[in-house]
Amino acid sequence: MLPRATTAIFRRIFQQQQCRNFHATRAVEAEPTVGLVGMGHVGKAVCNNLLRNGHTVVAMTDIVPDNCAGFPDSIAVMGTAREVAETADIVVSGLPKPPHVLAAATGPDGILEGLQHGGIWVDHSTTDSGQNKMFEEEASKKGAHVLEAPITGGLDALRKGQMAVWVAGHADSYKKAKPVLDASYSTVMYTGELGTAMIPKVLSNMLCAVQICAMSECFAIAQRSGMDLDLFWHSIRASAGNSFLWETGGPNVMRGEYHDSFNMDLMCKDIQLCYDMAKAAEVPIAFLGQMQQIYQHCLIQFGPDVGCYGPPKILEQALGKEYRAKGFEDWSYDVENVDGALHVRHKNIDLKFPDPSNK
Repeated sequence: MLPRATTAIFRRIFQQQQCRNFHATRAVEAEPTVGLVGMGHVGKAVCNNLLRNGHTVVAMTDIVPDNCAGFPDSIAVMGTAREVAETADIVVSGLPKPPHVLAAATGPDGILEGLQHGGIWVDHSTTDSGQNKMFEEEASKKGAHVLEAPITGGLDALRKGQMAVWVAGHADSYKKAKPVLDASYSTVMYTGELGTAMIPKVLSNMLCAVQICAMSECFAIAQRSGMDLDLFWHSIRASAGNSFLWETGGPNVMRGEYHDSFNMDLMCKDIQLCYDMAKAAEVPIAFLGQMQQIYQHCLIQFGPDVGCYGPPKILEQALGKEYRAKGFEDWSYDVENVDGALHVRHKNIDLKFPDPSNK
């Protein structure tokens, strides 16, 4: 009997050869095969969406091998991003920060080394668009292309295939990749040349961050003025002050989560991308700059792992009272596209105005 380590090596070589053979036989077929680089929250959700919608995922990899567990045996677990790119027609990645994307893309074991002629790399990371342009320059030398594809809408929406994605880059590659994108996103919007998709992504996050800071102060005023937060939340929902963030961020904070699926460290990274974007465009950002300082305050005070809706904690602590309300314990929501706009459909809460006399 061979040692366990040797058996594992032979099994991996066999898996790789199976995938390459499968890739070759599918070359003439219309439906592309997919490989995944990075099996965190985004990678797992995308993989499940693809499988649920009948797409063929042939390979995956992650720097933490255990993140690749729990998927069908037909998906080969590779040791490098290069092997995934060599195996699949379309590589999909979702990584935390620009340095992580750079590490996955470059070097002898990187995605760019493995991309084949006609291959496509779809990157869902919120990252440096200048870096993406450098990747595209290298990929195009071998007849492959990079699509910049940042996403928005929240992790729960992604798991249900209800998120939105902006896509920029080579137009024909976008058309080829769109069926793969449709498996995970209710809204797929092509924005043009590489670099343009990151603009609405980063600035959308900035608008959310500004609203979180404003919501915190409004919650404090209402609460300290004697109004129940659930009634206040419903009141604003019925007003011109309503927004997607109010609809989803309010319940999240009122039950004490602070959007813990996306941490403060990553949010501050996105805010820095906005600062860099504004600097390059020579636009002063006095208002967004103030928001950036509030988020830096939160990062320093509560650490990198607090959720990205953490700024309300600053006022909660200063004023000695948390923003909590009953009735949101089992709350969740779906997202749908109505006339080009995201609409929230709440679940497991009473959407009628609360009757304070019953409290």
